[in-house]
Amino acid sequence: MGEVHNFPKLQEPPRPLEEFTKIVKELSKDSSKVFFDAPHNQQRMRERKVTIRQVFDVLRFGEGIDGPTLDRYGDWRIKLARYTAGRTVQVVVVIKKDYLEVVTVI
Repeated sequence: MGEVHNFPKLQEPPRPLEEFTKIVKELSKDSSKVFFDAPHNQQRMRERKVTIRQVFDVLRFGEGIDGPTLDRYGDWRIKLARYTAGRTVQVVVVIKKDYLEVVTVI
């Protein structure tokens, strides 16, 4: 049997989606505050032929379309979307205190 994860208790987001979107846009202005470490994210970017430049375009200028959602690690996630380089790209990002983690690209 696999590892058991305790999900955090459901709670109201501390901010509405619009405020989280503003935080993402502000943090993403400094590329050193955006991490692409998840292997899943890198695989999806390759499969969907999405470039890092497109991801940054979504983070900096996209519209928040879903969330905030509390994940199993106790972090808030949102999904942003933007039409970029001839297609609509969606990015799911985790918002940490002073940096972002790209979770997946759709």
